[in-house]
Amino acid sequence: MPISWTDVSVRVNGAGRVRCAPGWNLAADWSARLVDFDLWFVWAGTGHMRLSSGATIGLRPGTCLWMRPGGTYLAQQDARNRLGVTYLHFDLLPRAAGVSGPVGELPAEVHMVADIGRFDAIMRRAVTLVRPVRPAHDPAHGALIAAHLLTSLLIEIDAPTSDRAPAAPAIRTDRSARILALAEGIVEDPTSATSVAALADSVACSPDHFTRLFREILGCSPQAFIIRAKIERVRQLLLETNMSIGEIAASLRYDSPYFLARQFKQRTGCTPSHYRRFGPAAVRQPQNG
Repeated sequence: MPISWTDVSVRVNGAGRVRCAPGWNLAADWSARLVDFDLWFVWAGTGHMRLSSGATIGLRPGTCLWMRPGGTYLAQQDARNRLGVTYLHFDLLPRAAGVSGPVGELPAEVHMVADIGRFDAIMRRAVTLVRPVRPAHDPAHGALIAAHLLTSLLIEIDAPTSDRAPAAPAIRTDRSARILALAEGIVEDPTSATSVAALADSVACSPDHFTRLFREILGCSPQAFIIRAKIERVRQLLLETNMSIGEIAASLRYDSPYFLARQFKQRTGCTPSHYRRFGPAAVRQPQNG
């Protein structure tokens, strides 16, 4: 029986948008830890993925996977054309109280999106609602809107239509919006921030003025934001891949794996190896900065 979308609600559990690090791969351990659905969308780069069936699919902009617990997803990217991926973890929950069990027959795992720009814009907006670059006044409200956006994409995948008009791109002109866009770019690819001076130059202001504006908008200094983005990416790579600490350090342009390990422990309260073994439960303190 197909999914009855009037009888199902979507709960978003997590989200992210990343430019995958050099040396990245999606390892078998990641699939083993997948406990919910994951809508996984490629917006840049190329690579390939092997599925539970043994089939290997190409990864390119527009590739979308509805991943599910129990599946196997082993991915590699092309070294010269790194993947850009947006992901939304979610559960499908029956609306009726006391109802449990399957919500209906799930669609195929793999889809090709025709209107990449529109699909990417909706995914990106959902991510910024779930993981805003500046603190949200009402996180629950953001998560609710993200769930509605995700629901629209899931319905589209489940029952494709071609009569949707492309969403008009948002136009950002003011400096605050450009700083927010820079912050989103840092979250996607922490190595994109080469220096505070370069970031300041990109919005046509001095480093001191840029730092003041950045702190006003995002509540922390650019340096602290970059470190936080790097630590988040380290956490992701530790759980998703088999990359060594040295490989992760090199991909994020740390001076050495020892410096990465020290900074990681300062921010999380545990070592990278301990985090890789026990996951988020190993974190004993919130990140600073």
